[in-house]
Formats: sequence, structure tokens, C-alpha cells
Amino acid sequence: MNILRFVWAVPLMLAVGVLSACAEARDHHGASAEIPESVADVYNVHRPTDDIFSAGQPTREQLSAFAELGVKNVVNLRPPSETEDFNPAAWATEETMAYFHIPIAGGADLTPHYVGIFHEVMNRIDGESSLLHCGSANRVGAMVALRAIWHQGLELEEAIVLGKAYGLTSLERHVREQAEAHH
Repeated sequence: MNILRFVWAVPLMLAVGVLSACAEARDHHGASAEIPESVADVYNVHRPTDDIFSAGQPTREQLSAFAELGVKNVVNLRPPSETEDFNPAAWATEETMAYFHIPIAGGADLTPHYVGIFHEVMNRIDGESSLLHCGSANRVGAMVALRAIWHQGLELEEAIVLGKAYGLTSLERHVREQAEAHH
């Protein structure tokens, strides 16, 4: 009888260990890195990983602060109509940062085409310190969530959690609709 209990106990202990490891990995996946004081005043700034910041539109001075932190890339998701009074590409160039522009005006632009371009940019800058921004970080979070679903194999709910870590708010409905329409 002792052998029978042992036979059942070992698989049970292994299963509990595997489930605990999965839960721990999920917890770390959602963890955010600390936001340095020099950029803490940037509108809706997030730091979902050590290498990535997401935020609303930084000012010229705030972009300089990101450069001083070692940020090498800027990915701007704002359409030109939202930046008519200033030139964010020039700001990034002055700071010797690589600049990528993908114009996302709103939910209608959350398409496989634009998310595919975003995926290519993110692959190109992988492992480098980068700032992803729009007006509020909402579009950043939406693009991250859809990329996670369409290009990285995450399930919808996991992708929504990831998107929220990057700033997803009101575009969540559009993310869900696009995920359903293009699964």
C-alpha cells in the first residue's frame, strides 16, 4: 500500500511544481521595470520591460532625458495631423536616436498591415532601449496586444494584459474586434 501512495504522490508533486513554475513565469511577464525620475513626468509613461518605455507624446526636453538614459530608438505611432506644430523626427535625429513612424490615427488603423509593420520594427530594435509613443500610450498598447496575438502566438486575454502594461485603455474593444476578425 505504501508503494501505491508513492506512485500517486510523485506525479502529483511534479504537476504542482510545473503549475507553480508557470504561474511564476506569468507573474514576471507582467512585471514592470522602475521608471527613472528623469522621465517620470512624461504623460502616461510605462516601462513594461527594462528595454522598453511606452508613453504619450514626450516634449523635446523629455526626449533628451530618454536619450540620456540610453534610449536608442523612438517609435512614433501618431499620424502627422497630430504633430503639425512640432517635428518629433528632427528631435530624435538631434539626439542621434533612430526614428520609426507608423501613423495610427485610431481603431480603424489597427489592421494586420500596420501591425505587420510594427512587428518588423520591433524585431529590428529587439534588445535595444526604445521609446514607443503615441498621444497617450493607448495605441502603443493596442499595437503590442495585436502583435502578440498575430505574430507571437499569445491568446487574446494574455495579449490584453500585455497591452495594458504598455498603456492600452479605450482601444481594448478594437483589439478584441480585430483579433476576432483576423484569427
